[in-house]
Amino acid sequence: MIIKVMEKRIDLNRVGQSIDSWDVPFPVFVPHGHTVNQMAAGTLTRFSGNPVLKPIKEHQWESKYVLNAATIGLDGKVYMVYRAYGDDEISRLGLAVSKDGFNFTERLETPIFEPDHSSESLGCEDPRLTLLGARVFMTYTAWDGEVPQIGLASIWVKDFLNYRWKEWQRHGLFLPGVPNKDATLFPEEFNGKVAMLHRIEPHIWITYSSRRPEQPWPNTGHQIIAKATGGMDWDSKKIGAGAQPIKTKYGWLMITHGVDHAKVYRLGVMLLDLKNPSKLIYRSPNAILEPVNECELGGDDQSWVPNVVFTCGAVPRELHKPILDANDELIVYYGAADTVMSIATAKIGDLIPEEIRG
Repeated sequence: MIIKVMEKRIDLNRVGQSIDSWDVPFPVFVPHGHTVNQMAAGTLTRFSGNPVLKPIKEHQWESKYVLNAATIGLDGKVYMVYRAYGDDEISRLGLAVSKDGFNFTERLETPIFEPDHSSESLGCEDPRLTLLGARVFMTYTAWDGEVPQIGLASIWVKDFLNYRWKEWQRHGLFLPGVPNKDATLFPEEFNGKVAMLHRIEPHIWITYSSRRPEQPWPNTGHQIIAKATGGMDWDSKKIGAGAQPIKTKYGWLMITHGVDHAKVYRLGVMLLDLKNPSKLIYRSPNAILEPVNECELGGDDQSWVPNVVFTCGAVPRELHKPILDANDELIVYYGAADTVMSIATAKIGDLIPEEIRG
């Protein structure tokens, strides 16, 4: 199903002045700053084998940088769909596969997804993957050099596993004409509605649709669930969803990113209510990962953007578990200085304070 893309550009300055929330199927909660439960979260532990994915100079399409990868567990393996940037300065998506979640021993030589419309002429960026039924849905940033927008695509699981990339179905743009990024779908419905997080700068929003994700989304029903904090905090300039929502006994775990006014990118944690993800239960006042290592700090002629850790994907170490508890381990995949891919881990109980878990 192909949806015609609208070329109209929307003035978000005007829109942002008039709304904090639109019609939603649940009560509205709009937290301010870190007012929700101030207990600090534990931090992520870096994998000793970092970085786990580097550019391949011989491949023109991924010769410069590999970054910001989506991950999904299927058929006992971890599939990493990563953003690649090459000689022509256009972002495409590649695939690497791991049997244990840490060592990626299979990597395809050609892209699995690349620009196919004027709205994404300069790249398909920062994908997130969600399994809904028998289809893998992908959100990504469509970039034309002018306005970043959210693109939607999907593929049957059987086609994904058999590398039949011609079977990708594009579903057009989410909120065409709206500058937007950092979208991710939830893997379950809520009262018969599908839900999506997105980021109209500088806050995190949620929206619902009573239709299938591949059908046009309504331009009502959008709500801010978490705001950039302001001041000098690590997430003062803007925040956004990172990895896809992870289901735990305590709520939907979100590994998010935050940016300060020095343009340093860090990771944080949020927890959303299991039945009503419009409700923010917990937000870490601290960053759980920040640029420290050489490959994260960047700044040399081999790296792209300095002082960045940025995630688009995470999986439980035990891929088969549908809902995680405190002792389960989460593997977080992140781009370092927008140049290479790295890994960090933590137990769920370390990321969600005991007071929140009850």
